[in-house]
Formats: sequence, C-alpha cells, structure tokens
Amino acid sequence: LIYSYLPTFDWMVQSWRREPDYGHGWFVLPLALFLCYRRSDSFPGVSENVAWQGLSLIFLAIGIRVLSRMAYADFLDAYSILPALAGAIWCLMGFRAMLRSLPAIGFLFFAIPLPFQAESALSWSLQGVATDLSTFFLRALGQPAIAAGHIVWIGEEKLMVEEACSGLRIFVGMAACAYYWAVLSDRNWTDRVVLILAAIPAAILVNATRIVVIG
Repeated sequence: LIYSYLPTFDWMVQSWRREPDYGHGWFVLPLALFLCYRRSDSFPGVSENVAWQGLSLIFLAIGIRVLSRMAYADFLDAYSILPALAGAIWCLMGFRAMLRSLPAIGFLFFAIPLPFQAESALSWSLQGVATDLSTFFLRALGQPAIAAGHIVWIGEEKLMVEEACSGLRIFVGMAACAYYWAVLSDRNWTDRVVLILAAIPAAILVNATRIVVIG
C-alpha cells in the first residue's frame, strides 16, 4: 500500500512546500500519531485473528483510486488513503481497534490539499466576507470605508483584499486545531461540536480583524 501511494505522497509534499495555505501539512502526521498515543490507555487491543471484513474498505480505496485516475483528480487519490488505512487496521488489529483509531485517521484529512475548484470557490467567498466584514468594522471605528468588489476604499486609499488575504490558511488551521482539541477533550459531545462549529466564525473574525488593523 505504501509503495503504491508514493506518487500521491510526493504530490502532497510538493503542495506543502509550494502552497502556503497547506504548509501545516508537515505537522499533521506527527500530531495524528501523538493523538493515538494519548488515547492508548483505552485501546481495546489487537484481535487474535485477521478480520477479513476490513478488505471491504481497502477495495473501496482501490475503487476511488481507479476513479481518480479516470477523472484526472489527484485529490481523490489522496482521499483514498483514509479508507485504505482504516481497512488495513481493521484487517490486522480488529474492528474495535479501527473504531478507536478513526479520530486520528480523520485528522489526516487536513494534510490533503482541497480540490482546485473547491479551493477557488471557498477562497472567493471568504474574500467577499472578509471585505464586507472589515468594511463594517472600519466604519464602526469612524473610517470612511466603502466596499467595492474585493476592494475596501478608505477615503482615497485603496485596500485590495487579494486571494492571499482570503483567510483560507487561517480557516483550515483553526478548523484543524478545533478538531484536535475536541478529540483530546473529555467534555461531552455537545461541547465538542460547539467548539468545532465556533472555529468557522472565529477564523473569519480573526482575518477581518487583520485587514482592519492594516487598514
């Protein structure tokens, strides 16, 4: 499995190196392993026999890989790593061990770059939200701010909210931190859900505040 995924790993690493929005990818795998270590006290142990049912997830991963090659979608190939890993753990360690490892496997999602279309659409939307929200705060502070597209006019000064200022990096980073804290926390599930959902408006607010300070 590892050998067959080497080209995919290389694509992911190149994205971490070249695209600032995914520079956090280097930390995802070590943090996922630490997550397993922190939850090792409640690990159910390894089953005595091979659980062949786990092959169902591995076959699912193979199907996703075939689809990704036919559709020329590298991101699908990367996403197939998650069911492949879950299936391997299910086969070798048992179903309960696989269930216990799912939060760590799910955290690996943050190491995979978003599809280009989804990234562009999300970045464009975040640019618009950041422009409108920062304009509102600037007006509240007594500045003559006007929003026009992705541009904030402050008097005769033009502040352009470019794609790099969309807040996508903050958005993904805060979502990953919220997910990680929710998994490690011993609080009830409602508190965890609230924390993860709160990361979304918090990231938008932080990015808008940054633009307001620059303005």
